[in-house]
Amino acid sequence: MVRQANQSCGWSRKNDLDRLQTFLKVVQYGSFQQVAAREYRSQRTVSKQMTQLENELKVTLFDRGQNRIQLTPQGRLFWASAQDIVNNYTTALTELRQFNVPTDQILRVGYFSAFEQRLLLPALYDLKQQHSELQLVVRQGSNEHLAQQVADGSLDLALSINYGRPTVTPESQLTAVPIYHNQMVIGVSRLNPLSRLSQLPPSALATLPILYYSPESSTFLLESFLASAPFIQDYEQIRRVSSAEQMHLLVALNQALAFYPAGLVPTEHDEQVAYLPITDAAQQGYDIVALLKSNRSRPLIAKLVQRLKANAKSDE
Repeated sequence: MVRQANQSCGWSRKNDLDRLQTFLKVVQYGSFQQVAAREYRSQRTVSKQMTQLENELKVTLFDRGQNRIQLTPQGRLFWASAQDIVNNYTTALTELRQFNVPTDQILRVGYFSAFEQRLLLPALYDLKQQHSELQLVVRQGSNEHLAQQVADGSLDLALSINYGRPTVTPESQLTAVPIYHNQMVIGVSRLNPLSRLSQLPPSALATLPILYYSPESSTFLLESFLASAPFIQDYEQIRRVSSAEQMHLLVALNQALAFYPAGLVPTEHDEQVAYLPITDAAQQGYDIVALLKSNRSRPLIAKLVQRLKANAKSDE
């Protein structure tokens, strides 16, 4: 009976993942019929899976039209979560199959945005040069997820940000080691007359939506920006984008302003975007910190922290 129950549970989890993957494909192609043809299934099977998913969630995910189906507001909200679940499962499966080496030869590192690559890549590259047998797992995620993964041991170290509020609380089991310090600035399109200023007055921030970049939905980052910018009265004005490329595109075309970490922005972006400090710059300092467990003392982690600090110092 126990074995049958375990098999049934495993089958249920497999079905759940299959439904999520099918859901994402339906969103991508906008048609049950196209997904069925590509997956060599019947349209009825695909439609039944989506109905089962809606019944399980107790919400309507799709508006079913004659020629094309579209996501409902609840469907759009669930879409991001489904992507995260499938991506995390796929990443974990890849990592499990990739490594068959001793634990002390694996280093698992996290980062929260594309901007930290300027600090992280040279440090990991140097470490890999010195330890050719080293296997690296590198993940990107929200500050909240990264902190939890360091706490539960699935990551050895993660880069996070102190901006407006501390990354870890005093009672946390994590240590935040300072790596890099600079000012947060606002990106303004050079098409915008404001780009010719030397500093951006707070009143100018009301002219366009203000973007911040996070690969996952993050209340931590939103709260950090709000804490550091009390002069922003309309909280709905601050919006998250899920890719740095999308954020830069919207800013460069003068569709939005955006928060950028000074010193970590690729210099090739300077032709289209000016990066201006806010007039009250005293509140806009940020720190990149390395999160690690207080009791974690592996030599490789210590070496990585040293290299991160050295690279950050040479960048200042």
